[in-house]
Order: sequence, then structure tokens, then C-alpha cells
Amino acid sequence: MAVEHAWRTDVLGNVVTLQRGFDLPTGARRAGGVPVVTSAGITDFHDTPKVAAPGVVTGRYGTIGELFFLSESFWPLNTTLYVRDFHGNEPRFVYYLLQRFDFKTFSGKSGVPGVNRNELHRELVSLPADTKEQRAIATALNDVDALLGALDRLIAKKRDLKQAAMQQLLTGQTRLPGFSGEWEVKRLGDVLTICHGKSQREVVVADGTYPILATGGQIGTASRPLYDKPSVLIGRKGTIDQPQYMDTPFWTVDTLFYSAMKNSNKAKFFYYRFFLINWMQFNEASGVPSLNARTIETIELACPEPPEQTAIAAVLSDMDAEIAALEARRAKTRDLMQAMMQELLTGRTRLVESNVIALPEQETTSTKRKANVHFVRSVFAAEIIDRLHAEPTFGHVKCQKLIYLAERMCGVDIDSHYHRDAAGPYDNRALRSIDRQLRAQKWFDAQSTGERYRYVPMEKRGGHKAYFDRYFADVGAIFDKVVDALRRLDTERCEIIATLFEAWHDLLARKVTVTDDAILREVLDHWHESKKRIDEDRWRRALGWMREKGFTPQDGKRP
Repeated sequence: MAVEHAWRTDVLGNVVTLQRGFDLPTGARRAGGVPVVTSAGITDFHDTPKVAAPGVVTGRYGTIGELFFLSESFWPLNTTLYVRDFHGNEPRFVYYLLQRFDFKTFSGKSGVPGVNRNELHRELVSLPADTKEQRAIATALNDVDALLGALDRLIAKKRDLKQAAMQQLLTGQTRLPGFSGEWEVKRLGDVLTICHGKSQREVVVADGTYPILATGGQIGTASRPLYDKPSVLIGRKGTIDQPQYMDTPFWTVDTLFYSAMKNSNKAKFFYYRFFLINWMQFNEASGVPSLNARTIETIELACPEPPEQTAIAAVLSDMDAEIAALEARRAKTRDLMQAMMQELLTGRTRLVESNVIALPEQETTSTKRKANVHFVRSVFAAEIIDRLHAEPTFGHVKCQKLIYLAERMCGVDIDSHYHRDAAGPYDNRALRSIDRQLRAQKWFDAQSTGERYRYVPMEKRGGHKAYFDRYFADVGAIFDKVVDALRRLDTERCEIIATLFEAWHDLLARKVTVTDDAILREVLDHWHESKKRIDEDRWRRALGWMREKGFTPQDGKRP
């Protein structure tokens, strides 16, 4: 039978020491990879740390109440309080323990909100006496936190994909299967009539059947509807740039327009299309923004026929439904997190000793992934660098492209977040983290030669290999394929392939027909302008090479 260790009650000052951050003027900051932490989180980077990891940071004044856990050395600004001295307690447990405080109640300022750390230090807290139990609690909560973070990233990615799909599908740049022919430019007045809402005073009831809509959404219920067909709505006054859609009977107030569709045109299509209109350019008031019905009806848009309108709206509705499902899942996960914190951080629910002991060396696939992601990512990169560092074409940018392609083709998650910038797909923050880890492990040192960075072997080169086999043995064949195929390609060729792969991947995710033209339009019209420096023939030839070599999203483990 497992023995539960006691919990103890003490003042917070005997559990942690909160200290004030340090001044770092903007002009004194130098390029580097050290996070600069404000009361809003990491907002900049510097070349020198002030506090060694691990640490916890929260706002001292201004924005207060947010907490940030730092697993790498950092510089906390003087608007923050930080914890480095945990008095022997588990740092991540303390991070969650501090989240139970309402920091706003410890304000020592009458004007700008602030936190009085002396008052905080006097507060009583309860915690496990055994750090193994602290660690078990922190691990359980951190697993849920990681799931929340993954859901946040997935939701953001899905929103970006939807935004790109709207831009392409609603303007005819990308066509759905089965549709062709030119779209006809029409005035909005040719496809719909803008109608005025009315005062709700005569119809408002407490338990009505029909929603009463205003610019901010539903404000009540009505005894009868004003309109009973699908309609796209837009603000007449006040908020004029937030379209709404209704496909059931409703009432609208007089600050909101609704539309009556003409000639079988589809309200749901125009609801999405309204989001691409810059409504403020049609504002007709110098004070509160205001739209005029007749002005709206004169706006010209390229419009497909109703069947294509229906198909486009269906694709975007499916994407909305997917995002809504993810958001609902995130809300449930967040509720679970709150419930777990309430139970575990008060001792109401205890974790038995068998859950507290360290995991054995024979890890399962799931426990492998719980290793420090920064270290795992550096192991993945180190294997690429170890094989290619002597190649004359190999440097920082090419290294990033190989990491990206290997990650996508192997279907692994090393917590990279790639951006569509000039050198994209690119994650500069992850690359800086990799360089720091490689140097800290004494595997490789990234050194600038003036024109590019090169990786110089250090005394423990090769020390990553046991970890690589441990974490990535199951994707070794695909990894080899990526590295061998790109070994002697120059940096720009690698950039072309990585860019095309990401564009192709995103088109598949949006469930639109993938053609060479569609991929090229995605790259040349929706990425950084610098992509246009590369001749279109080179992009097309690279697509042929990718199909021949099996470098397509369908060929990878994660489509």
C-alpha cells in the first residue's frame, strides 16, 4: 500500500522568493537568443541572460495576473517580479501554485495597478512536503497545459487556412472541382437588396421564438420575425465591419441592415464575401461610423453562379465547423485544467506514490515525446548537421529548410512554428534555440563567416546519436531520404522545395483541388514578395523534381 506524505502550510515567502526584474533600455539591447520577459510575456530577445533557468515571471505593475514559466535563461524587465529561488520546491509546481493567487488583490498602488510582493510573501499556502508529489502534480498539469497549447496552435493554423481559402475561393483565384468559366462582375444591388432593421419595442418579449439581432449579436427575443429567409447582415451605424448570417427567421434593430437575396443567389456565400470588403472606405460619417444602403448596393464584386456560390460556402462552412469543434474541445480542456488545479493544488485529490516515481529507461513512444522539446529538437537538427556540416552549400538557412522538410516528411512534432516570411518557411526562434542547445551540449558551434553561418564540430560531436536513435528510430528511412536528396542542392533550391511543399500542404488542408498552377499562385500571390525573384520555370521544374523524388505531402507521414 502506497504511503501518502503529509502536506505542509507555510507563508509564501518560505516557499519562493519574489524579486524585482531589471532595467534594460531598448537602446542597450543586442541581437541574441535570450528571452526578454515583460508583464505580457516574451516580447524581445537579448544576447545576455540576467537570470538562470528555471524561473517564473509575473507582472509587477501595469499588466498583472499573467504568469510565465521559463525553461531557458532569461532577462526579466523591471516591470516584473521573478522567481529563481524556489527554496528546494519543484519549480513548475510553484508556477501552478502561484496561478491560484489573484494578484490584483495585492496591489500596492492607487493609480497604475501593481503587486506588493511583501504582502504576497505573507500569504499562507499549502503544498506537499515531498517534492516527488509536487513533481507528479506539476507533470499532470503540464500535460494538460501542453494539450491546450497544441490546440491553440492548431486553431490558429486552421484560422489561417480559412483566411487563405476565403481570399482565394471568394475571388475566383482558386476554383473548386467541376467549376470553370469567368465570373461576372456585378453590383451588390444586382444580387441582393439592402433592407433597414426596425425598432424592436413592439415585438420584444421575454420568451419569444425569434432572435432580435443588433451589431453585437442577439440582444433579446421577438414575438414575430421581421424576415424569414437566409440573409447576410451588416451594421448600419457603429460597428459596420462585422457581417452576420442568419438562415432562420429573425428581427433586426434599426442600427443593422439585413439583405434580401435576388435570383437564387446564396446569402451564405455573400456572408463570407462581406469579410473581404473594407467597409470603412464606405463610411459616410465623420463621427460614429455609418453606412448607406444605396452605397452598399453600388459596390462591385466578381460573382460566380449560384451553384458555385453554394459549393464555396459549403467548404468554408465546413472549415468553420472544424474550428468551432476545436474551440469547444479547448474550452472543455480548459475546464478540465481548472478542475484539476482545484483538486491537485489543494490536496483534495492525491497522486499515489506509484505515479510519482521516475519513469524507467525503457520508454514508450508517448513518454519519449515528453522529453524536453528544446533538447529533442536539437537532437533532430544535430543529426542533419552532423551529416552535412562539411558540405560547401550548408549553412543556417539550408539547415532550417532541411529541418522543416525532414519534420514534415517524417511526421514528427518538434514544436516548430514556421512563418511565411522572406526566407520562409522559417522559424528563427527555434533555430536560435537549436544553436544554443548545440553549443551547450558541445556538439556544434554556429559561427558566422560574414556571408553565412557554418557549423563547427565541438569536442562532444556525435553525442546526440544515442538520443536520435531513441527518439527517431521509427522514421530513420524517411529521414535518410530527405538528407540524401538535398545534400548537394544549393540553399535557394532547398528554399524552393520547402516553400512548394508548405504551399501544397496548405492547399490539401483546405480541401481544394491541387494543381501546379494553384500551388504557384499560393506561393507567388500569398507569400512574401521576395518569392517573385525566382523565375516561374524554376518553381515548375522543382514541382516535377518533387513528384519524381516523392517529396510531396501525400508521400510524407503527415499529409
